[in-house]
Amino acid sequence: MSVLFAQLKSELRVIARNGEQLLVIIGIPTILLIFFSQVDVLPRGDQNAVDFLLPGILALAVMSTAMVSLGIATGFERSYGVLKRLGATPLGTQRLVLAKCLAVVLVEVVQLLVLVGVGLILGWRGDLGAVAPVVGAVLLGTLAFAGIGLTLAGTLRGEVNLAAQNGLYLVL
Repeated sequence: MSVLFAQLKSELRVIARNGEQLLVIIGIPTILLIFFSQVDVLPRGDQNAVDFLLPGILALAVMSTAMVSLGIATGFERSYGVLKRLGATPLGTQRLVLAKCLAVVLVEVVQLLVLVGVGLILGWRGDLGAVAPVVGAVLLGTLAFAGIGLTLAGTLRGEVNLAAQNGLYLVL
């Protein structure tokens, strides 16, 4: 277990030290939430702007972390031979993937707390009865987008993977 936690700590450290990942994970979703809640450009009917935007921004944040951040980092680690080397250590491939997945979940918890906090500051009126469905949707989205990100990372060269992940992120 200590090997798993050491790798988890390493994964979190890599994420925290990478400015591009921090921008994609925290910066872009937060900026989009603040910007689009302040300007009147989206059709939202009678709904408060933040009430309309926050669910979509939460989905964007999940996609940012589970697909783009995980996929790009894993793709470059694969192209540099890091994954092959780590897989041959006592860590093994299963614990390596588990550490990456746990890091994604922990980052998503921070994302959700930040975005909900910003939403509350902007006037969001959330429904506490929707917490369980939201957690379920986040977990399902995490599995789906992590699967896409890891599939691209496992099949494409590092640079092509980077372009594919970012292109897919923009399209979705």
